[in-house]
Formats: sequence, C-alpha cells, structure tokens
Amino acid sequence: MTTRRPRRRLAATLLLLTTGACRSDPTAASPPPQAHGGEDHDGEDHGGEDHGGEDHGGDIVRLSPTAVERAGIRVEPATRAVLGTTLDVPAEVQLNPDRVAHVTPLTSGQLREVRVTLGDPVTRGQPLAVLRSVELGRARAEYRRARAMLEVAESNFERQKRLRDEGIASQRAYLEALFRRSEARAERDAALARLQVFGVRGGTGPDMPLEAPIDGTIIERHATRGENVGHDDTVFVVADTRVVWVLGRIYERHVPQVAVGMDATLALRAFPGRTWSGKVTYVASTLDEKTRTLPVRVEIDNRDGTLRPGLFGTLHLHRAERGAEPTTAVPEPAVQTIRDETVVFVPGDEPGTFRAVPVTTGRRAGGRVEILEGLAPDAPVVVAGAFVLKSQLVRDELGEGHAH
Repeated sequence: MTTRRPRRRLAATLLLLTTGACRSDPTAASPPPQAHGGEDHDGEDHGGEDHGGEDHGGDIVRLSPTAVERAGIRVEPATRAVLGTTLDVPAEVQLNPDRVAHVTPLTSGQLREVRVTLGDPVTRGQPLAVLRSVELGRARAEYRRARAMLEVAESNFERQKRLRDEGIASQRAYLEALFRRSEARAERDAALARLQVFGVRGGTGPDMPLEAPIDGTIIERHATRGENVGHDDTVFVVADTRVVWVLGRIYERHVPQVAVGMDATLALRAFPGRTWSGKVTYVASTLDEKTRTLPVRVEIDNRDGTLRPGLFGTLHLHRAERGAEPTTAVPEPAVQTIRDETVVFVPGDEPGTFRAVPVTTGRRAGGRVEILEGLAPDAPVVVAGAFVLKSQLVRDELGEGHAH
C-alpha cells in the first residue's frame, strides 16, 4: 500500500504540469473563426451589401428589354419652351374634311371586281373597283358611231371641195357637204360630252374603273362583288390622315384669351404621358347656341397614324408672357417624387438601366414642367413610363431593407 501512493502522486503532478504548459504556450493553435453557415463577414458593411450587382445606392433601376417594352418606356430629349398661362379645354380628334373623299359611281351598274379593302393605302387615280354599266356601254357605242359618221362627212366634204375647185361639182353640193360635216362634228361632241359624264373619255365596252380621287387610306368600304350600286351609293371613303384636326370648345368666360396662332398641346386619355404639338388655325366667329362654347381648331401632324378620329382628350392652349425666355421643360409624367425628392429618370451607361436624377422644378403649364436645375437642355429623359421606374426603385429599396 505504501509503494502505490507515491506513483499516484507523481502521475497527478505530471498531468498538472502538462496542462499549465499548454495554457501558457502563445504558439498554441486557436480555433478558426466561425463561418456563420458559410457566409464571409470579413470587412462586411451592412450599409453597402452586394445584392447581385444592382447599384441601388445610386438610384439605378435595371430592366430587361422585355420589361422596358412592356412598361412603355420612351426617352426623348428635354426641350426649351416658353411657359406662360395655359387654358385647358376638352377636345376631340377629327378628320380634316378637306382630306376626305367619297367614291361614288356616276352611273348605276354592277360591281364586277373589288380590289381594295379596309386599311389599304391608295394613291390618286388607283382603280379601287370595276363597275359594269349598261348605260356606259350605250354611251360608248354612241360615241363610236358619231366618230364614224364624222369621218364619212369629212371625207365627203373634201371630195366636194375638190370637185368644186375643178368646176365639176356645183356650189350647192359643196355647201351640203359642209353642212353635213358640221352636223357630224356636233353629234360627235355631244356623244363625247355624254361619255364624260361617266368620268371617262374613251374606251370600249360597259366596264369602267372606280378610281381613288386622292392619296390616302380606305377608312370605309361598302362594296361587295356582284352588288348593284347607283349614283347615290358611297362605295368607298378615302381619307388622308397625315394631318388631323383637333376641335376644342372654349367656355364663354375664356373667349378673350383665345386667338389664331396660339401654341397648343394635345394630351389624350388613350396615351397617358404622351403629347402632340400644333397651333390654333381657326377660331369660330360665333358661339355654339346649344353648348354656349366657342369652337377652335388645331392642326396636328399625324404621319405615324397614332391619332385616330373620335379620340377624346385635353387641349392645352398656351399664351406666352411678354418678355419670357425659353427654359428647359419636360412633360409632367416625366417628373416623379421619391423620398420627398423631385427626380427625373435618365438612361444609364448600360442598356436597360435608368438613373433617378434630382431636379429643381418651376412653373407648370400646358402639361409641361419647367426644370430650373439638374437637367441640361436636349438631355435625354424618360417622358413615358417614369412611374413604372419609380415603382421598381421603391420596391427594390424595400427588398434591401429586409434582405438580412
């Protein structure tokens, strides 16, 4: 028993020495830093996390080409304009009646062929349909007969004149030949006049083309192959829509503010965020008795065919202030408010990117906003779809706030 106790004490002493040495050794290996589930937080700045390469710190929105098209985003340069007083009046797009033509046959007949349909562009003189008319056939036959009778009368006159000069024929025969020739000419001219009533000068047979009287587009068609039509039937309506009228109605109290030559801007319900410019070309002399309003007219270029008759909207009539200088201006839908800050969106450095730029605004008139600071004249700016970009930017910021 006395021999075992020293051994136990020696073992306990060695264990104590070994443990103390391990604690005091500065080169002892320390455990590796925790990875928190594989995430590396070295140098992490929670205020600037990297979320897939999107730079939200610079108020940048990235959209795919499909999203840009679906959102209807349109970029145009900022313009310089004089913003004065503006009068907003209800308006309607209408066709210019001087650029509309009704195609009506000048005689009754049957439509043997129809060559155009709704929406087809046509040029002046282009055949639209072929009409077969019995009356036309008779008129052409009469004209051919009158021409043949004139040829005979002229030949006989020349022969009688020659015989008279040779002393063979009498003066009476010569005078009769002269009379017959004059009579044949009159009948020929009358037959030609009857033929011209049908809109033709010659030709044979009963068929005649119905031609387009102006350049334009077929906006109405009332023609069916085999159908019988008359001179009271409108077979086609052709309209040149490259220039349209916009008719506005001025209330009685605003009549003194309107004059020919005023600048005008059209905004339509069907195309929010888009505007068209023109000038007042007509102010009526009298008020409409029923509505007690004064009709005014603005002519607007419509080469792209966007403006369709029957569309309703608002006509902004601008009257510039005396001595006012042009300033940078953008359409109202281009200006948005984010975090109590007024911004516009401009294209970014990469396709599909848009950047919110703070601006200082001034007057608002005629659907446009004056930009005092933050945007240079002619700088590209999003004039349609800016609200979509604002919504996407706000949504992205909310997503970052909860992405921890």
